Amino acid sequence: MGTRIENLQVTKIADGDTISVSLEGKTESLRLACVDTEEKPGSPKRPHTKAGVMASAMAKEYFSASNTLVKVDIEFETDDPVDVCLVKHRDNHGRLLCYVHKGGENYNLKLVREGWSPYFTKYGRSRLYHQVFTEAEAQAQA
Repeated sequence: MGTRIENLQVTKIADGDTISVSLEGKTESLRLACVDTEEKPGSPKRPHTKAGVMASAMAKEYFSASNTLVKVDIEFETDDPVDVCLVKHRDNHGRLLCYVHKGGENYNLKLVREGWSPYFTKYGRSRLYHQVFTEAEAQAQA
């Protein structure tokens, strides 16, 4: 298990693989590790697709309960202290790179298992979940 920060309020769902949470009094954008859903309209550099619209809608439904956004836990790839993770685990756009858990379920893994995303290894394989991502991707492809 990697370093976790628990009970963070989701504040926005940008698309299937990017959400925002409230953390230490400010809004942090999260880029979900090891997944890459299709883009939705409004994405600046990549063409949008119908699958992107559907992935975004699924994420909005997943992170909502009774028209209210839920709370989640985030997990980083290492066991570094939280303050180190908040600096070290960022992408080129300043977003935190992490896994998101809701009610004990790994949302990143759900995306792969259900076919919303491939196991995205362009920036490296998961140190924590490589085997389960590989199995989930094979299951989705079958």
